[in-house]
Amino acid sequence: MSEPFRKLNLDWVLPSLAVGGRFPIEAAEHLAKKLGIRHVVDVRVEARDDEQVLREHGITLLHLPTEDMRAIRGDMLDDGVAWVTEVLGQGHKVYIHCEHGVGRSALLALCCMVALGHPPLEALSLAKQRRWQVAPSPAQLRTFLAWVEGWRQRHGLTWTVPTLQALADIAYSHLKNPPPADD
Repeated sequence: MSEPFRKLNLDWVLPSLAVGGRFPIEAAEHLAKKLGIRHVVDVRVEARDDEQVLREHGITLLHLPTEDMRAIRGDMLDDGVAWVTEVLGQGHKVYIHCEHGVGRSALLALCCMVALGHPPLEALSLAKQRRWQVAPSPAQLRTFLAWVEGWRQRHGLTWTVPTLQALADIAYSHLKNPPPADD
């Protein structure tokens, strides 16, 4: 595979769930063959992955158009969680991305992680450890909290819903402790 695809803007927050930013469509073959990704969720409204090219490489696309810095709409968030968790449950790998892999994609990934059994603070901590750029906007964090509360109630879970401040402390921790510079 050519050199440009050696370092795509993605990180594995779970063994089969990657989060990141946009990728050149020429990397579709690399995603499928080298990384084993067969399912992609694009949450950008400002652009959209070429579904035909992805399909040619055996990749299925789910598009949930959302404005940058905004939260994914509730019905689309539920659809995305259902789709991603079903695909993961079948043993497939999923890549969720937005433009930079900071907010919109992180929001959906966090909800999926909670749906898979991770308590909310653990999900955010794990995502942040694996991808330091994860930093959902305040609106996205509020949506995550609302989604978590609904999920907890629907499934009779006993863990406590965290505060917005507890989530913000984790999400924005890189501002206090910047990650090391790349070599």
